[in-house]
Amino acid sequence: MCGCKPGPRPTDPDPVTPDPVPSDCAAEVTMGTPLRLLTRAEYNLTVRDLLGATAKPAKDFPREPLAQGLDNDATLTQVTGSHVSAYLDAAEFLALDTLTNRRAKIVPCTTADLACGDLFVATAGLRAFRRPLTAEERSNLNTLFGAIFATEGFDGAVEVTLQSMLQSPQFLYRDEQALGPVPQPVVTLRGFEIASRLSYFLWATMPDDALLEAAANGALDTPEGLSAEAKRMLADPKSMDGLMRFFSLWLYLDGVETTEKNTQVYPQFSPTLARSWRRSLELYVQDVLTHEGTLAALLTSNVMYSNDSMAMYGPVAPSAEFVRNEMPGDTRRGLLTQPGFLAFKSLPDGSSPVRRGVFVLDKLMCEPPPPPPAGANITPPGPSVTNTTRERFAAHSLSPGCKACHQFIDPVGFTFEHYDGLGQWRDTENGQVIDSTGGVVASRDATVLGAVNGVGELSQKLAASRNVHDCVTKEFYRFALGRPLTQADTCTATRLGDRFMGSGGSFKELMLAIVEADSFRSNANPEMTP
Repeated sequence: MCGCKPGPRPTDPDPVTPDPVPSDCAAEVTMGTPLRLLTRAEYNLTVRDLLGATAKPAKDFPREPLAQGLDNDATLTQVTGSHVSAYLDAAEFLALDTLTNRRAKIVPCTTADLACGDLFVATAGLRAFRRPLTAEERSNLNTLFGAIFATEGFDGAVEVTLQSMLQSPQFLYRDEQALGPVPQPVVTLRGFEIASRLSYFLWATMPDDALLEAAANGALDTPEGLSAEAKRMLADPKSMDGLMRFFSLWLYLDGVETTEKNTQVYPQFSPTLARSWRRSLELYVQDVLTHEGTLAALLTSNVMYSNDSMAMYGPVAPSAEFVRNEMPGDTRRGLLTQPGFLAFKSLPDGSSPVRRGVFVLDKLMCEPPPPPPAGANITPPGPSVTNTTRERFAAHSLSPGCKACHQFIDPVGFTFEHYDGLGQWRDTENGQVIDSTGGVVASRDATVLGAVNGVGELSQKLAASRNVHDCVTKEFYRFALGRPLTQADTCTATRLGDRFMGSGGSFKELMLAIVEADSFRSNANPEMTP
């Protein structure tokens, strides 16, 4: 038995009211976001912009715990001894590498004296801490600089002081509190706090000089000024970094790259192919974001990127490098037909209606099936040389314990059955014609209900669904805030969904809408929130 419990199916992993709410609803006070430790991706991009470093030292940092697939939940990230050691190693490497190879990036003057050291502390400190140094911070760093200068000279002082900055909490954490000395229930973020939140959401990195200047002169203290700066940043190529931070987590691209297959079943498989899957999928998402930039395009575009290792997915242009192909027919239409996605959402020895169906229900519809209880037998049916995958999984779900879950999952998953465990198109399996009929059998959105033949038809329905737009909205919103959503976020989430859908599903318009929301510009003090 599968162990799935019969009963009502939950409709949302977040406690946000799924039903429409009045358009004039008043947003409630929402939770604040605690201090946020830089993620590995944010660290690498930050030192790229701060120091010109391209070595990606955070690859050796401990991995972040995931919360519903996202790595930036401030309540889960904690520094361990392994972090401290890794931060020390990275700081020592970065300081020496920068001083040796990109000296002008951090040393703002030509005189190797204490006056230049003071200017270095002030300018590098502003950018590293993403705000002006306090008097105490500047004094402490100048004292350190002076002590090292006396024994090791100017370059030694720059190196050690920069190491200190890179290991400080002011650099490693994003301080967006702005609670001040007098406790208040809700505080509107201003200046450098909102600049940091804005930059790490839109660019996944530190503020640039223009944003720091806007913070200093008060331009970010009004909704109009904040919106204008956000539009400038969304027009910058670095906005792709912010978008891809989200999509890399949402699609779990790291998992695509480490996919394993049974080479007795799939002799074409190799680790090189798995790496190609990841890069192909990444390039597909970037292509959609660069051109149409909409959710509908993400789910329906006929583009596929390939290189020589992916010739099996033809007809594609032969090339050692990745090339953009506009695929004929309907076999490659949208995210759900990309080889990397299909291979990742499969078993090592076959396709997987369950994994593929659950992704649609969970990540696109926010209507996941209930998880099986601890100890349940969730072993998929074994391979067969006579039956199709559909036949094997249909028999697997006949028992009452399995049917409670699989009556929702399998009809969605069966629409993918033209694609095998490598994501290759197939018309037959074990000599039998593929049956890819299915569809969504239960949803709060009636527009996605009904039978379809193939995942292409399903994708068309999903692309037009308000519920799917709302689901992606909540995922983006949760990513922006770095915390779980609560019932108090319902009103804001609904308004964001209205704007996302009204814009034709533009991802950049959704990001702008999140920035302009009151909850993005404020923090509630958890100790004073009723």
